[in-house]
Amino acid sequence: MSFDFNFYWQKTREGDEKAFEILFKEINNSLCYYAFQITNDRFIAQEIVQDVFLKIWQNRRKIIINGSFKAYLYLMTHNLAINTLLKINTRKNSVSRLVSNDLWENFKDTLAINPYLLEQLEAEETDKTIEKAIDGLPQQCKDVFSLSRFENKSYKEISSLLNITESTVRSHIFKALEKIEEVLKKNK
Repeated sequence: MSFDFNFYWQKTREGDEKAFEILFKEINNSLCYYAFQITNDRFIAQEIVQDVFLKIWQNRRKIIINGSFKAYLYLMTHNLAINTLLKINTRKNSVSRLVSNDLWENFKDTLAINPYLLEQLEAEETDKTIEKAIDGLPQQCKDVFSLSRFENKSYKEISSLLNITESTVRSHIFKALEKIEEVLKKNK
């Protein structure tokens, strides 16, 4: 018997967090693999899939799907992966236009710059922005998010550690992700 994505999508549209979690668990690895095939970067692929599910949850009442929900997820993942690659390439090209090829080659030759320096600087800046967003969260929300994200604890483990329900854990994680997304959008 195959997994009924459309059934769980309908339950998710109604606000059923458990159905949403089941959907995520069922297809997360496949979508991450698909995004990795496009981006060739595991971290970016995982971020893309998390963004897809965040957008699904946030817009669940507005999204209308006439066909297969599973196909819709793959299409969203594909589009977000392509857009992410375009943003990365645009940033690289912007820097390239600011510095002439001769000057850039001279920098690389004389200073032995790591070819990924720009990505590292950008990643460090993004990390600082995310840290600020996390620091601005209410304490329990921050604790839940940190246990999930940085210590890889499951919802059940966090629930047990903090003596709260798994539903509350999910709620805190969604709130934290929404806040981080909001802060990142402001800092673009």
